[in-house]
Amino acid sequence: MSFVEWDRLRPVGKWALRMGVIGAGLLVVIQVLARLTFSLSGAGTQDLAALAALPAPERQPTVEKAIHRVAEWPADGGRSFLEAPEWAAQVEAGSLPPVAERLPDNPLVVAPPEQNGPYGGTWTRYGTGPSDIGVVEARLAYDGLVRWGPMGREILPNLATHWDVEDGGRTFVFHLRRGVRWSDGHPFSAADILFWYEDVLQDTDITPVVQSEYRRGGELMQVDSLDAHTVRFRFAAPNGLFLKQIASNYSYAMVGYPAHYLKRFHRRYVPADELQRLTRAAGKDFWHQLFKAQHEWRNPEVPRLWAWVCTDPPPARPAVFHRNPYYWKVDPDGRQLPYIDRITFDIYDIETINLKAINGEIGMQGRHINFPNYPLFMANREKGGYRVLHWIDGGDQQIVVSPNLNHRDAGLRAIFQDRRFRVAMSHAMDREAINQANFFGVGEPRQVAPPAVSRYYVPAYEKAYIEYDPAEANRLLDEMGLDRRDGEGFRLRPDGAELVVHIETSSSQSGTARLFEMAAQYWSAVGVRTKVKTTARQLYLQRRNARLCDVHVWGGAGEIIPVLDPRWFMPYSTSSFHGLDYALWYRTEGRKGERPPPAMLECLDLFEQVLLTVDEEEQIRLFKQIIEINRQHLWVIGTVGNVPPIFIVKNSFRNVPEVAVGCWPLRTPGATAPECYAIDEGRG
Repeated sequence: MSFVEWDRLRPVGKWALRMGVIGAGLLVVIQVLARLTFSLSGAGTQDLAALAALPAPERQPTVEKAIHRVAEWPADGGRSFLEAPEWAAQVEAGSLPPVAERLPDNPLVVAPPEQNGPYGGTWTRYGTGPSDIGVVEARLAYDGLVRWGPMGREILPNLATHWDVEDGGRTFVFHLRRGVRWSDGHPFSAADILFWYEDVLQDTDITPVVQSEYRRGGELMQVDSLDAHTVRFRFAAPNGLFLKQIASNYSYAMVGYPAHYLKRFHRRYVPADELQRLTRAAGKDFWHQLFKAQHEWRNPEVPRLWAWVCTDPPPARPAVFHRNPYYWKVDPDGRQLPYIDRITFDIYDIETINLKAINGEIGMQGRHINFPNYPLFMANREKGGYRVLHWIDGGDQQIVVSPNLNHRDAGLRAIFQDRRFRVAMSHAMDREAINQANFFGVGEPRQVAPPAVSRYYVPAYEKAYIEYDPAEANRLLDEMGLDRRDGEGFRLRPDGAELVVHIETSSSQSGTARLFEMAAQYWSAVGVRTKVKTTARQLYLQRRNARLCDVHVWGGAGEIIPVLDPRWFMPYSTSSFHGLDYALWYRTEGRKGERPPPAMLECLDLFEQVLLTVDEEEQIRLFKQIIEINRQHLWVIGTVGNVPPIFIVKNSFRNVPEVAVGCWPLRTPGATAPECYAIDEGRG
């Protein structure tokens, strides 16, 4: 059956049909990014300065062809599938079952954005250490019950073919794809999800603290199976964000524990003396350490549902992930995915990784590709045989400046808690100069707000208090009682001590050090003596957790879908660095920490209403009220955002979309279906 015939018989889903009517705002962004991708022919700062003036290309990629689509294999599509040559050889030799027996009854169909196949090739990637290679689990092996689409606008089927939301959002029933197998050929079923729920999530040695997202109405969610392919999740109160949360990351943990393998290392299924023997033989002190080690991505024996599984873990150099013979997806012509044979990870420092990218030694990678090297990436495209893709920033690229509202120093705490101080510090920064110096003018001055492609976009907050206005900054600082100065012109605190503020960061953020220095200079220029303090990551974490840091700097949190991680809009989590004591109060339901001020409590109350509804329009309406409260109070200060995430992609790499959203909630590049990436040396 041809793709045209298949496509006519099986619609690719509501999301793909809606893409043509997303709206003018998104199309404008896509056009700008398309200009960047297709029109830049030179290199250096001259190109960068002219980005906004570049003419539109004669032919821009249509939305329909820019992204992959998914559908179900048609009921009348038959069982005549194709497979990679290496598996065909093993089938011929009798060491592997035929591909039709390895695929599920209803494989998920992934229609690539560009071409079907070919098979073969090695995807070369680099990491900074063995633990960094584990990004494959969160970013490339993004296979849970459901997935986000590549633009973050709709949840797509994955291991679940469909789902039912019942009882006002208290009950969620997922219908699993039938006949899916683990990478060792063992059937995957609802029993594996129940093993995770009963023996991992609820075992206090493995999971000492259950995440609050699994609780509603003060109770842990209940999970049971209606049959081998139907799983039901029940909550004591409505859980309006459950689908979004499992699309983002929670459901790939649920399907990551093969019961038939891991039961051999669990205290519920193994006699105590035998488990102790296994634990000691593995060099571990406790059984749960053995269990976790057996489950870890670097164990080549543990079965996976991933497109590629680890066969040569560190310390092997490179580490190798090889194609899964039982992967449960196909392309529209019935070719089993993935197309690429293997992924390799070698370990280098960030500077060397960037040099290798410039030299054309990377297959496809955005991680550790430093934006300050952008002119070099552009200049060496032809020589290196690669292209530079500019994706849409989903919020991760923003640099957030957050005064510590729970500072141990009572004097600084009182100053930071005064709204006028935060607004003054926002007006004190020349964001356009910061943009030019750090991002070559490619970004946009803005607050920590959802981007224009988000359904939660609020222009009034994005542009609030971003004008460079030192006079207004000085006026506000004087008004709040910081009008006395020392002999050098720096302001004094109300207690008479010198007002000194440290912008604190860790050595891991060295790539944006210039931005921090510029912010410090601008703040010092309005009389607030500001210094940058950079410490080792572990020491920085200790100071931050002890509430000793003055001003934190960190990245955005995927504000394109802000309900998933509203850390910068309210004291929501241990990542809400501006109010860690407030967040502790919220997470412990008032048992610990400090009660937030009324406006923050209002945000938390509104967010609770978000959790109580599955109506997305109502969620958006409520969260925009939270954004308006943030506009009024400005608890955190944005700098420059909308800097396109850049990806170095070898010219021989196909099916990597020209346009997609890059951010953590979408597990970038996971939401772009890396399993359909292909290496076509004939097009390199």
